Amino acid sequence: MPASVTMRERSLVLVLVDLAHFTQAIAGRSLQDLTELVDAFYRLAGTVIPQHRGRIVKFIGDGCFAVFDVDDTLAALDAVDELRAQVQEMQLDLGANLHLSTVAEGQLGLDGAYEVLGMGVIHTFRMGGGPGTRISDRVYRKLPSDRRSGWRKHQPPATYELAR
Repeated sequence: MPASVTMRERSLVLVLVDLAHFTQAIAGRSLQDLTELVDAFYRLAGTVIPQHRGRIVKFIGDGCFAVFDVDDTLAALDAVDELRAQVQEMQLDLGANLHLSTVAEGQLGLDGAYEVLGMGVIHTFRMGGGPGTRISDRVYRKLPSDRRSGWRKHQPPATYELAR
């Protein structure tokens, strides 16, 4: 099957949000409750993210992957803050990872679905989990001085592999 790839390189703010402690939150709930909860989250993210000039790439289980223009870095953080407040009204919490990276974006597959690919996407998904917001150094550097207070820098833990 011939490829139908139309991709372009572009720097974007990558945003991954998900319902923190989702497994515990749905324990003992019916499938109907689960469906209604995820639907409510999808509708919420599907409203808040575009209102802040973001674009949803895809929904994944209890999560949402979205992108923002680099000039909209603060809008991305504001979207996460608004989403968290509304998710907390649902008696849940939100986890969020934000990373700025150059990625490939475009349409892929038979249906030409919008997709974003690259190591930056992988990094965004691996930044951590659980409640709270995590931002990469590149996002932090985009923040004005008055928005930098409160952020704590963490170093990745060192790991060692036995050489054979």
